[in-house]
Amino acid sequence: MKLVFQFGSQPELSRAELLSRFPKLANGRLVAARFYIVDCDESPEWLLQQLGGVVKILEVVDGISQKPDEMIVHLADHILKQTIEKPKVVFGVSIINAPEFKGAGLAIKRAIQELSDRSVRFVVSRDPELSSATVTLEGLIAPRGVEITFLKDSSQIIAAQTAAIQAFDEWSFRDYGRPGRDAKRGMLPPKLAKIMINLALGTAEPEKMAIYDPFCGSGTVLTEAALMGFGRVFGSDILKQAVDDSKESLVWAKKQFGLDDTEFDVFKHDASQSAQHVKPASIDFVASEPFLGRPLKKGEQLSPVEKQQLVSLYNKTIRALDGVIKPGGRLVFSFPFQVAPRELLPLHEIIADTNFTVDPLLPEQKTILYMRADQRTGRQIVRLVRK
Repeated sequence: MKLVFQFGSQPELSRAELLSRFPKLANGRLVAARFYIVDCDESPEWLLQQLGGVVKILEVVDGISQKPDEMIVHLADHILKQTIEKPKVVFGVSIINAPEFKGAGLAIKRAIQELSDRSVRFVVSRDPELSSATVTLEGLIAPRGVEITFLKDSSQIIAAQTAAIQAFDEWSFRDYGRPGRDAKRGMLPPKLAKIMINLALGTAEPEKMAIYDPFCGSGTVLTEAALMGFGRVFGSDILKQAVDDSKESLVWAKKQFGLDDTEFDVFKHDASQSAQHVKPASIDFVASEPFLGRPLKKGEQLSPVEKQQLVSLYNKTIRALDGVIKPGGRLVFSFPFQVAPRELLPLHEIIADTNFTVDPLLPEQKTILYMRADQRTGRQIVRLVRK
């Protein structure tokens, strides 16, 4: 079947995650910047559970005509069949880059009414694209309902039905519900943490792997790694409070999600020094957001001295990790960069005199920048591999 992966607000990073975890999907094509179309036989629900950066997975409706009138009738019949178990037909429409289909929703509703005597409800939105929350709350996943998305791929119109959608309420619960969360020490979003873990993991099986976060903070990476099924999860931080918060978050996660098969070890440690708590060559992967520098006020920037101090910290950390990472092991870091004017830290200095090289996240892109609106400090996502 042909699937469409709808990426989130950072589409390049989402695509890198998808292709790292599932390289066999590399022959797909990108449409409208956020939609990746590819042949795939895996379950959309299962695929979505593996990923952090994909918000919806859609299944292309086969055999539809490119003639608008015939397409509308075909989709009306398709929606009726998808919701056959329900007395009422509920559907919605998202228009991505095909404005000529702006009135398709009402046309499909009329076609359904002509084909069936079942009552019909067309879910409308102020925006051309239905949000994940709307699709979830309105039940627009078959058999309860249907969302149809119209995409233009070159001169061809693609109609795709939403097959799986990211559980935004679960992500919110994991972010704001855990007890060890501390906004003052930085907030790595759980979705970004999962993306970074997947970038490190690749095609490996997490159950057989060990992962380490040397700047564990409140335990976001550790919690996500445990939820992904990693066999061993290690974390450390120079601050005792952070260690305590991480342990509290992990206890909470074990209780909430039944994480009984994961081995945890969280300890106080300076990341720039060799980790005595970890056996040599015992760690498969590292995923971590290190200290990003002091919080900046509006219009303020880090001084050259502060930037060099960060470079030195990161370099010492990577050198310290050399002894515990297995050959071929991968590190994924989130390094800070100045948004305006844009200025990246010198990556060649960060990895100087180490046994690590940059592993490009995409064929055309070594690293990827992650930022949100109005942020003064962004994140440069970097993947390194041990020689």
